[in-house]
Amino acid sequence: MLNKLLPSAFIASVLIGCVSKETMTNESPSLADDNTLLVGIWAMLPLRNGIANVAEYRSDGKVLLYPFNCAKPSEMEIETSDYVVAKDGHSIHIKSPMREFDLKVMEFKNNAMRLGMSISGSELTFAYLKIDKVAPLCALYTALDLDANATPYQESDFVPAPSIPAHEEIERYIGDWGNDQNELQISLARNAQGHVYLYMSSNENWHYLYNDAHWIGDELHFQSYAYSENEKLFRHPYHKSRTATILRPTDDGKMKHSFFIRERRFDYVLTRMKE
Repeated sequence: MLNKLLPSAFIASVLIGCVSKETMTNESPSLADDNTLLVGIWAMLPLRNGIANVAEYRSDGKVLLYPFNCAKPSEMEIETSDYVVAKDGHSIHIKSPMREFDLKVMEFKNNAMRLGMSISGSELTFAYLKIDKVAPLCALYTALDLDANATPYQESDFVPAPSIPAHEEIERYIGDWGNDQNELQISLARNAQGHVYLYMSSNENWHYLYNDAHWIGDELHFQSYAYSENEKLFRHPYHKSRTATILRPTDDGKMKHSFFIRERRFDYVLTRMKE
């Protein structure tokens, strides 16, 4: 089961930490408090090689692995193992007659989670979405034209225009906003001319751009774009990815951050980071 559940591949980070709008809460649920939250069907975000397995965690302590490969569709045998959630909720122990291992629970939401495992000194991380029936998320795989995007970024690919039009509520948006792991997600700042703009600092792998900022009522709508200058990442699905995004302040001083992937909306809550 290990080699199918945890193949060596990229970290599917574009959806990490998201949770569907129907179950969004300000606080993340904890498997330590209620390990039955794991019960259900979890579909892995497709890897670049097409693997998009589905795991069904049952209330009787059994987990069924449904192997899927979006690039090479074929019938594959379902594998059954036993699982136990650690008392602290930080890991899931998997055991079958063939092998035994632990999955780290790196992040858990009602409808989304990250699982990880160290193999040969490397930390592999995989993102899952909770779904209603056993089916791979191949739509997310076929939507990626990796060959077409496997080129350096040019300004004609996405023309940056990060300025935000004036709005009476704009002061509520200004600041650095992070997730519940205190990781910066986006910034809204004011320049010397007094104009507010969208910003996210680059890191060693990724650069971020924004355009089409406009208001619909009190919601700020815009396009987000990410690209890399590292040729090794040109075939990563995050390279040259474009995402429709919405920001809206909440009554408790936080920020609701929404984005869309193939017309499906995902929401999560950001908190203003301390200076």
